[in-house]
Amino acid sequence: MPVTPTQVALVLTVLAALGFAWEYGERDRWRALVADRFVYGVPWGTIVTVGAVTAFYLLAQGGLRHWSEPLTYPFITWSYFYPTGWLTAGIAHGSPEHLVANMVGTLAFAPIAEYAWGHYPRSRRNAVDAGERPESDGRDGWLTRPWIRAVVAFPGALFAVAYLTAFFSLGPGLGFSGAVFAIAGFALVTYPISTVVAIVVSSALQLLYQALTQPVVREAIETGPPAPPGWASIGFQAHLLGFLLGALAGIALLGRRGRRPTVERVFVATLLLGFAQTLWLLVWPAEDDVFVLYRGAGVVLVVLLAMVVSIAVAGSDRPLPRPLSILPRAPTRRRLAAAWLLVVSIGFLAGTAGVLLEDQPLLLSLGTLLLFSVLLALPALPPVVPDRWLSDPVSRRQAAVICLAALTVLVAVPSVPFGLTVVDDDAVPGSGEVDVGNYAVTYERDARLEQRSVVDVGDEDATAERPQDGVIVVNDDREIATVAVRSDLLEYEGEQSVHVGGFGWRETVHVERTGWEVVGNETAYAVDLEVDDETTRSFASDPVLTRTTVDGHAISVVPTDDAFLLRVTEDGDEVGEAAIPAADESTTIGDLRFSTEDVDGPDRVVVETDDTEVQIAEREVYEGETDERDEK
Repeated sequence: MPVTPTQVALVLTVLAALGFAWEYGERDRWRALVADRFVYGVPWGTIVTVGAVTAFYLLAQGGLRHWSEPLTYPFITWSYFYPTGWLTAGIAHGSPEHLVANMVGTLAFAPIAEYAWGHYPRSRRNAVDAGERPESDGRDGWLTRPWIRAVVAFPGALFAVAYLTAFFSLGPGLGFSGAVFAIAGFALVTYPISTVVAIVVSSALQLLYQALTQPVVREAIETGPPAPPGWASIGFQAHLLGFLLGALAGIALLGRRGRRPTVERVFVATLLLGFAQTLWLLVWPAEDDVFVLYRGAGVVLVVLLAMVVSIAVAGSDRPLPRPLSILPRAPTRRRLAAAWLLVVSIGFLAGTAGVLLEDQPLLLSLGTLLLFSVLLALPALPPVVPDRWLSDPVSRRQAAVICLAALTVLVAVPSVPFGLTVVDDDAVPGSGEVDVGNYAVTYERDARLEQRSVVDVGDEDATAERPQDGVIVVNDDREIATVAVRSDLLEYEGEQSVHVGGFGWRETVHVERTGWEVVGNETAYAVDLEVDDETTRSFASDPVLTRTTVDGHAISVVPTDDAFLLRVTEDGDEVGEAAIPAADESTTIGDLRFSTEDVDGPDRVVVETDDTEVQIAEREVYEGETDERDEK
């Protein structure tokens, strides 16, 4: 792509702005500030992390040669039985925009988290502050070495969170965003004001990237291809899980170092981050092609989360109040806790009886009941455990930390049944597939994929029950069975490409739809798959009958394995059939003459008798063809 004058001017302007800040800013103070925590004042861990994730996109996913069309299918969390997926999903991305958004977030938040962690251990920083030379007695662990902390420990922790959020992903997932939210959560509880500033920095970096890659945008009014809403594909559960993990890690670091931000700062910062970074996003599919966004509930969740996080970070260490202590003969906390545990136990037993009587899936239902029962029982455990286990009463801050930990488990565990899925050996529907390596690619309508969970989640797996339309990709070795291109999108675009492969190899399956819109009825169409210049007709629709009869003859458009035919019948008996003629050519079936006219617009097929000409079909036109015609 040629470089435009606007891009050159933008780069020069940014360089001038950096020079201005360097010349007139308090660089000595900032340099001393970061040098106290970073080796040579550089956040090496952030740089290593961004470099590693970007390198994976460029090399493993093929982004170096196919920047806008990376390879994704081998790197998605399809199943726990496909470890490559959940080991790589946390660092793989689906598009350049996806990669840039996560890397911009990493560049904005990670230096704050890395500064809080520090390249120098606390003992060495104290020695430097006292004007002494830090020395090692030879017994220091590897985490006391600055370069290990900078380029190994910090990036390793980020990648570990990425793997963890991918493992507990609610269905197939992809992207570093879970780790980005963990970084943001860690940064927020350690340096809340700086994290709020980082939100603005993130938006500024996004704008600079967009201005550099698309300095001028020209768009016309258009409806666009059919697609689910943008928020429906966001991994909100991984975001929330990452944030909770990061916040808990930050709280642990603050407790170890004896430092606490103020409650109001943490509360306001959590609200702003939750609102600005869409931590409020709660989405669930209601039915086929219908998604529900629980925006109001999400906002309530963020507000409550901000309250709990601020108490967990900087709340009081006073013991929890004794309930009902002002009443005569008030029960002790231990008695109240025992009564609550009894209520939870009775509820669990009643739920178990209901599962057994209603013949519900045993493992999943009992596991869910047990999980919620344990979470409900957690607040009542401290008063009833032996005194030797808890030497001090539970404080308000400790209770808030317990609530955060319980919420983290509640967010993570329900995803486990979705990861225990397998694909049967004969999972490919229909017979029109093409084999590419160990992938099978086909086009089907109303297909049921042979994909199931090893956990009993009902009579049959919901995925297998719901009919699937479109280009289907199946790989039983990788536990993949998914719709790569929706049928309505292919109907809109006319052609698409599906990229399959693995480490070190990549193949592209070109998908093309052709069809004829039959007057007064549906469209007769076929779908072809092309791999390495070899074309396979994967699907042909049923014959479509015109609503018009000509001299008592009924006419149908019939897709076949290699052509589109015109079939003529009279009183139920076949008169004959022939291929639809090419443009400006004609053919005869019985007493009827058919011709294809190439006029302004799509080709149309007409039938002629002695004194009548009737249009019976028109070539299906797709969005790409419309654009080409408009340009001409």
